[in-house]
Amino acid sequence: MLLFAQPPIDTLYGLLGRKLEMPKAAFSGLLPKGSFQRKVWYRSTLDTLWEGIRLAEVRYAFYQDKLHTIQIRVEGAEASEAMRILLETLLGPGQQEGYAPRYRWTGQRAYLIYDQNILTKNTEIRIESLVLQRQLELDAYREFQSR
Repeated sequence: MLLFAQPPIDTLYGLLGRKLEMPKAAFSGLLPKGSFQRKVWYRSTLDTLWEGIRLAEVRYAFYQDKLHTIQIRVEGAEASEAMRILLETLLGPGQQEGYAPRYRWTGQRAYLIYDQNILTKNTEIRIESLVLQRQLELDAYREFQSR
């Protein structure tokens, strides 16, 4: 019987010491940011540094009161490069998309995107639970079918 190792993104299954699917009740320092695509978004007032990298903004999205998405913005070339190196250290090399500094890590349970703006050098990092996303889509489909 062959056993396949879990991809690093599925093993990590989160960022900033937070695991995807954590209950919202485990968080403090959250300010409401609205809702989008059936998810409720919050901005963190606590997360400002990660492994020595200054974070310009951290947003969390919850679906059914479970952590669905972590979105991080870093500003400037130095912080962006440090973040890319940190992600590669944690997850291995990402798959580069095109020529731009855009990388993707994909597993069975989660995916992560690193997307750097080539003009400003600011970067957005987003990790999402594919488990919760499948549940969200199934719930939306069931709601549509019941109309």
